[in-house]
Amino acid sequence: MMNKVFCTGGSIVNNWGTNLVNHWTNVLNKDSSLLPMTLNDGTQTYASYLSAEQWQQLFEKYGTHYTKSALLCIEAINCAIKNQQINWKKTAIIVATTKGDIDLYAFDKPNIHNIKTFFHHLSSQLNTHFKPIRPCTILSNACISGSQAIQLGAAYLQSGIADNVVICGVDLCTTFTLTGFNSLKALSTQPAMPFDKNRDGISLGEASSALVLCKEALPFNGLTQIQYVTGAVSNDANHISGPSRTGEGLYQAIQHVSSQSEYPIDAISLHGTATIYNDDMESVAIHRCGLQSTPCFGLKGIYGHTLGAAGILESIISLLALSNNIIPATTGYTNPGTAHPIAISSHNQKGTFKTILKCTSGFGGGNCALIFHKN
Repeated sequence: MMNKVFCTGGSIVNNWGTNLVNHWTNVLNKDSSLLPMTLNDGTQTYASYLSAEQWQQLFEKYGTHYTKSALLCIEAINCAIKNQQINWKKTAIIVATTKGDIDLYAFDKPNIHNIKTFFHHLSSQLNTHFKPIRPCTILSNACISGSQAIQLGAAYLQSGIADNVVICGVDLCTTFTLTGFNSLKALSTQPAMPFDKNRDGISLGEASSALVLCKEALPFNGLTQIQYVTGAVSNDANHISGPSRTGEGLYQAIQHVSSQSEYPIDAISLHGTATIYNDDMESVAIHRCGLQSTPCFGLKGIYGHTLGAAGILESIISLLALSNNIIPATTGYTNPGTAHPIAISSHNQKGTFKTILKCTSGFGGGNCALIFHKN
């Protein structure tokens, strides 16, 4: 029998700061961290990003020799472990990111390689700062990176690689990512509206989020004992930037975790990018799994799409939802508008919620499903 894995600490770092209680309060109040932004070509969009003053504070706190991604990771990890006795000689780090420090790449000099843009440099910075049991692992698999890193972290514990694993997701709001999504006509001109009939694309988010997994059955952030139950990854093999219209990959991932878990699913945290195709695909997969009446919510109208951090950040909010027995409203959602009707939460719902399913999907056809259970 596999050792149980417990979620014992969590953090979120974005332009709202690091206070997790404030984050949860803002989520319940349907506040949004998204701000208006104008791209170089004049495109109007919304995104969540740190101010110059906030970046300056981080550089002053930790040092100017760190890259921005490293700074966000260090801050998130420190916040996640601050009330725990972490022995780094028994602790591993996994970082999930899609683009790392792509902001440092010199696009006008593409033949000059800046080592600071490479993933191994991000790993080296965290190795030097924390000195974990083994070199920091970087996992990059598009937008399922964060969720897949949680699954990998659980495997580290269950295989005896470490007694504790800190999983940290990070991505920056950069010219590269903004122009990339804009070239696909995927950026919204308004704050993201997940699952709404008037949705017209994503809003990007800049954030870092960390989750601590342990063998020891400690309460999550001192609140409630929450267990990571199981996870699964699948691939549509459909298209580099388009999900399967049948939701096949996500359907398979959900079916697999459901078969591995003894707990009925009480709520679902969906990926909800607010693009037409993603949200329709999720509704198809949820319907095929017979979960169309299960309360669902999405968070990208609040945080934007934080890419490599999304699966971790949204899992943290999901754990707070379990701890507080509240399923939050989906900010930006007003009118149903998906291929199949599903139970999107338009208001905060109180109840007895013990088990939550977290879904993520991404470019390249990747899908990940995780189950968390409150003991």
